Amino acid sequence: MSFIVFGPGISDHLTLNQALSPSAMPSQPQAVVPTNSTRRVQDTDEDHSGHDAWREELQGEMADGAAPRTSAIGAYESVRHVQKELGPVQFAEQIMTSPVLSLMPDAPISEFRALITRRKIGLVPLIDAQKRLVGIVTKGDLTRQRVRYTDLAPRPVSTIATPNVLTATTNTNIRELARVLLARDIRGLPIVNEAGEVVGVVTRGDILRALVNYAPLELWL
Repeated sequence: MSFIVFGPGISDHLTLNQALSPSAMPSQPQAVVPTNSTRRVQDTDEDHSGHDAWREELQGEMADGAAPRTSAIGAYESVRHVQKELGPVQFAEQIMTSPVLSLMPDAPISEFRALITRRKIGLVPLIDAQKRLVGIVTKGDLTRQRVRYTDLAPRPVSTIATPNVLTATTNTNIRELARVLLARDIRGLPIVNEAGEVVGVVTRGDILRALVNYAPLELWL
């Protein structure tokens, strides 16, 4: 099977249609109440200085008679030069990030925040002493909390985690993964082996890199 839900006392295999349905399993974090409020990002002096430097570079290129080279074009050209000649890729195990950074359920939330900040990741599986997947916590789970961080930091990370976790197997097709991530509006999925152990994580970024670096267009049609 391609998709499995792990949770307290459950290990259910799902079809693709079930995995695509957000109602197939509960997905809300426990304990701390989430909020729907939004925060407006204010411009800073540092942001303005960055914009000014970009404008000066652009004006210089135009003065030299060259076509403006935007940061987007530069990024595209950088990716184009490092494209790999391998492929096509088809399965989760070919693009997943491994080994997996994980935490114990009783780890403090402060440790979770330090981990995602230091390693620049957005989700962390929770694994118990028996190496069983018992939850997943994301950056969004943390930012939605209405409790002050000083009060939140010492609490167990399991209090803001989602206990029932949708996972994929190593032989899950990448197109199926992409469809599920999009339909459920989630950041990524843990990848499990035949024993149910977490062996990797596939995020939206992993799929996008596979599309850019490896896969022919036909894979996505």
